[in-house]
Amino acid sequence: MTNTDPVRWGVLGCARVFERRMIPGFAAATGDATLLAVASRSAERAQTVAAKHGIPRAYDGYDALLSDTNIEVVYLPLPNDQHAEWTLRALASGKHVLCDKPVALSLTDAEAMASAANAAGLRLQEGFMYRHHPQHERVREVIASGEIGEPVHFRGAFTYTANLDAPNIRFNTEQGGGALLDVGVYPVNAARWFFGEPVAVTAASRLHPETGIDLHTTVLLEWADGRTGAVIGGFDQPFTTRYEIVGTKGGVTAERAFQVGETGVSFTVRVGDTERTESFAHTDQYGAEIAHFSRCVRGANRSLAPGENGAAQTRIVEAIRLSARENRRVAV
Repeated sequence: MTNTDPVRWGVLGCARVFERRMIPGFAAATGDATLLAVASRSAERAQTVAAKHGIPRAYDGYDALLSDTNIEVVYLPLPNDQHAEWTLRALASGKHVLCDKPVALSLTDAEAMASAANAAGLRLQEGFMYRHHPQHERVREVIASGEIGEPVHFRGAFTYTANLDAPNIRFNTEQGGGALLDVGVYPVNAARWFFGEPVAVTAASRLHPETGIDLHTTVLLEWADGRTGAVIGGFDQPFTTRYEIVGTKGGVTAERAFQVGETGVSFTVRVGDTERTESFAHTDQYGAEIAHFSRCVRGANRSLAPGENGAAQTRIVEAIRLSARENRRVAV
């Protein structure tokens, strides 16, 4: 193995996001990564998925995959309540981990995961794939140029109309279900990415009367310098996946910020009465995420969302959940 060899990946679980998004992502990341194995608690399921997608190895059970010394990185798309347990097990087996968001359901777990990765000299990254799309780096350049003035407010939303009749872990409170943890974490994450760590949050949720999950959660974010943010994640509203950064002279809006589709994206810059648009060809942001993390494993660069960032994200999400539950402002 050399620093130019593709990084060898294994996957714990056969989640829908893995088949729909990550399989094409691995194809797009050819040269940086190779998908070597998949594991499931059902041997038949693992074999079926492996055969369908041309994955060389199929394992009966997650521990069997973690015992494979040829695998360097584990992608973990398991239910939210299993992220901490299996990330810690993967790290203990000497594997780097790309863990689907949210990285953990509690700050205690998230900090333990980051500490374990650091102690072992391994990489841990929370799977916010949108960060790897080139439109956001360009947005950062526009903001840094001063074109929209001083950025003072962030608005973000990720919503869709969910079929609540379908059996799905997203609708199970014990497994970390609900709109905040499924989609609301994206605009929260973007607000942190652009503005840094907020000092207080105030949140309100609309709850499903039977399951108890949040159908939508709206959050006011506050920063120490007076900047503010307003974000929402929802299962009960039409599809939206956008953010807007408002400055003292204008603003920039990304309409397909988190789920980019297949036809390319654009963002709009408004200053006074003028408006312009910058467009980007389609980018497989999952493939970009896989390639980026693989290069991190080879030591080439710093992760865009290391374990410490996952813990910081969890700290804010934990405060949001407390605020909504107790109907009060929570200092972070």
